[in-house]
Amino acid sequence: CAKRFDELKSSGSSPVDNQFSPLMAAGESPVETLATYIKSSLLDTQGEFQETLVGQDAVSKTGRHSIASTRNCSSESENCTTRNGGEKTEESEGPNMVIHVCDEAKNLKEDFICPRDLLISEMKYFAEYLSMDAQRCEEMDISVHCDVHIFTWLIKYVKRNAKENKDCEMPTLEPGNVISILISSEFLKMDSLVELCIQYCHKNMNAIVATPCNMNCINVNLLTRITDLFTHNEVDDLKDKKDKFRSKLFCKKIERLFDPEYLNPDSRNNAATLYRCYLCKKLLTKETERRIPCIPGKINVDRHGNIIYIHIRDKTWDVHEYLNSLFEELKSWRDVYWRLWGTINWLTCSRCYQAFLCIEFSHCQYHSETVVYPTASSLNSVSTGIYPCCNQKVLRFDPTQFTKGCKVRDHVVTLRDQGEGGDLLSCPTTRILDDLHKHKDVIVVPFSKDTVSDSGGGPWDEKGLDCDVLLEPNTPWGPKSGELNA
Repeated sequence: CAKRFDELKSSGSSPVDNQFSPLMAAGESPVETLATYIKSSLLDTQGEFQETLVGQDAVSKTGRHSIASTRNCSSESENCTTRNGGEKTEESEGPNMVIHVCDEAKNLKEDFICPRDLLISEMKYFAEYLSMDAQRCEEMDISVHCDVHIFTWLIKYVKRNAKENKDCEMPTLEPGNVISILISSEFLKMDSLVELCIQYCHKNMNAIVATPCNMNCINVNLLTRITDLFTHNEVDDLKDKKDKFRSKLFCKKIERLFDPEYLNPDSRNNAATLYRCYLCKKLLTKETERRIPCIPGKINVDRHGNIIYIHIRDKTWDVHEYLNSLFEELKSWRDVYWRLWGTINWLTCSRCYQAFLCIEFSHCQYHSETVVYPTASSLNSVSTGIYPCCNQKVLRFDPTQFTKGCKVRDHVVTLRDQGEGGDLLSCPTTRILDDLHKHKDVIVVPFSKDTVSDSGGGPWDEKGLDCDVLLEPNTPWGPKSGELNA
């Protein structure tokens, strides 16, 4: 058995090898590891998606939590149903196994006895070593390097339904022990206990982070499962003064925003196709690129006469650099998450009738004075008017449908009536608007004058107001699509 164990270790497939997220690695910068993860695993320059690749770190045999080793034992037994001086077990349970627990931190050693079949069914880690004939089991010795109190808890859980344990109470999870039990149970492949611990963590995270437990022991698989139970508002509401776990949850939430296969309850859109437009410099996705206007010269008209916006991908823009710059600017992963969330989600204004990114919530442009058109007797064209507040010219019938204005205010989003008995809270628009209002201070970016020129306010005055629609050739029945140049 010891030889087999060494072979497994040398081949890299030993059960003691585990996977850890780069975010959990000691001494690693979350800025670098998260950005690298997204760059290498989720965003490809050709727009293709690859599976997440996480490097493996071997766990030392002398590790603190749930590190088990097996070795040859010189003791002998005459039959497979006896152990420890002739003590017999029920034949259906197999022979009793002795587990030697070594607690180096407290300098303690303690032996635990458990029937083989029960041990295999509850701690599936041992199945590979104990699923053999009874004679070979008799020749095996098991040592586990773990906290004695934690392993005592685990053995009580294993024997919770045993006949001999009828009078004993089921061990309870507590904020001070749940993380150690979670790590140990995941290593020992105690699936039901792992799920129990994860659910407990979700319900009691405020109390858990207040204890002196080490949250860095949680690997990427467990972190993902825990994170998926939290909504982003629940993570935001965590009271984690020392930031032991809150930033890790937000980092995982950011990774989820870039996952094209994940159905995200917190976001209507995902960032898997995020890019920057070379012309208007806006960050867009496949979902938002046809809704958000570019500069006036890049407009298409479909066969129905509807305006279609065309953006050009900036090949020099890099998501790795973007995430790093966001973190440098905002100083926390919580704020990075909300800014990114606001960049990929959009709403439609009920006042200007334009779709807008959530980060541009305060960018609803308007004029403080009403446009004035010349009278028919005037020498000027009656199709061109002027806003007295800023002297900006405007077409009476503007084919571009661009929203122009010398001032800005918040957009107004009117929620549609869901009907009698309808649940407004289930509407994605309602949830997005509610989240936007809650975190407006982080999500919304200030309006700049450059935005006016990008959205079509400035170039009209310089280039004039003549518009040409370039029709598709060989279409005698009229235009299917064309480029509208202003």
